[in-house]
Amino acid sequence: MKDDYIEDLDAGTHHDLNELSELDATGGQGVNIWVIMAGLAVLAVLAGFMITDGFEAETYFYDVDQAVAQGEDLIGQTVRIKGQVEAGTVEGNDGELGRTFRIAEKGESIWVTYNGVLPDTFEEGVEVVAQGKVNKDYKLVADEVLVKCPSRYEGGPSSHPDDIPISPQASR
Repeated sequence: MKDDYIEDLDAGTHHDLNELSELDATGGQGVNIWVIMAGLAVLAVLAGFMITDGFEAETYFYDVDQAVAQGEDLIGQTVRIKGQVEAGTVEGNDGELGRTFRIAEKGESIWVTYNGVLPDTFEEGVEVVAQGKVNKDYKLVADEVLVKCPSRYEGGPSSHPDDIPISPQASR
């Protein structure tokens, strides 16, 4: 378009140089309204995806007693629930998928079913965090079970030898 205009200038048919500066500002193509519309549509789709994905990614974390206190409001929600595995409630065989157990805390308990591979440290009495959806039978259908292991994070006995002085930075 700009080249056509320059040819017209050379031929003497156009004499308005302001039009040439406008062509320079737009790259000679002008602003295509369809490009703007397509860009806005893409932005709208991305914003919608981020909003809906953000709502789905929202997962509440409860202790068992807090989860039970929610009552039927918890049905259909994706939640994380923390509690201790009750002794004598683990159903299923070692080495097989599909385990059911109860987790409890502060006198309340809830059933958990899990079809994945349980961590090696899973056993009765350990504290677990199970994430999944609560079904209409008020059972947590977990898609992830984590075993908490506080012993890994507790400080051990000091292994600093007595005959080596402690640096001033370490004693602070």
